[in-house]
Amino acid sequence: MPLPPLNAIRAFEVAARHLNFSRAAEELGVTQGAISKQVILLEDHIGAKLFERLPGGLSLTQEGHAIRDALTPAFALLEDAFGRYHRRPPRSNVCRISTLASFASQFLAPRLDAFEKENPDIALEILTSDRIVDLSREEVDFSVRYGRGGKEGVIERPLSKGLLAPVASTALMRDHEGKEPAAFLSSVRRIQTFSSNEWAAWSTAASVDLGGASSTFIMEDFLVAIEAVRAGEGVALLPELLVRRSIAGGDMTLFSEVFVDWKSTYYTAHVPGAVRRPHIKRAYDWLQKEVAESAPSRA
Repeated sequence: MPLPPLNAIRAFEVAARHLNFSRAAEELGVTQGAISKQVILLEDHIGAKLFERLPGGLSLTQEGHAIRDALTPAFALLEDAFGRYHRRPPRSNVCRISTLASFASQFLAPRLDAFEKENPDIALEILTSDRIVDLSREEVDFSVRYGRGGKEGVIERPLSKGLLAPVASTALMRDHEGKEPAAFLSSVRRIQTFSSNEWAAWSTAASVDLGGASSTFIMEDFLVAIEAVRAGEGVALLPELLVRRSIAGGDMTLFSEVFVDWKSTYYTAHVPGAVRRPHIKRAYDWLQKEVAESAPSRA
């Protein structure tokens, strides 16, 4: 059985919620007659009466109750799904950034207080997803992604060099103090996050033979790898931008001075003209400044 017209479904849902056609008409911005016609259309479609007119007002029939109970959670799901894509007024002070959870948690979140103090009139909305949003269709002002970029129709700009930092927990390094990299790596587990094997690239750059190294963890999520390193469960080669705060704070330390030049990095992306609006440009420029000012000399 094909679905009934969506206007009829919506008219019934509102009327069933209010049990009053006049209030339903007010909510939908139509006439009471229009609501009545849509309800009749729905009744004709399913072949059953949905409302009873009683002295005290409207009442749902058994079929009406069943359909209302089915529609209520469905409309709630739709409202949740589309709620964050509401159209903003042209002068809105909201800046909506789409990014990965790794960047949001390790770089953005610790700096939100500083941003708010510098820009009290801008409201940041941070949407985290692995999905690459369609910047031409979705209400996102700019994105911060990880990779090589190259998407047509958008303006991309690297936030930092594509460096992978050789990191370990400070406690783990203390336990192996004085060991050369080769000896150290032969006694700890390596965490691999890239399918192209970043450790082979590091081995070549550092001139260190990893043939005698111990077991390898495969962890494709940067956040999981970071927590594993902090817990002393292994060592990793992670995007420098992502771990610079942990290194500066003492949670992590470098087990080697050799970084890996990597083609992938964090970069911003936006459609042409997106950062012309003053509050979007200020947020965009602030992010670029924070990345540049927090960078160690090698980055």
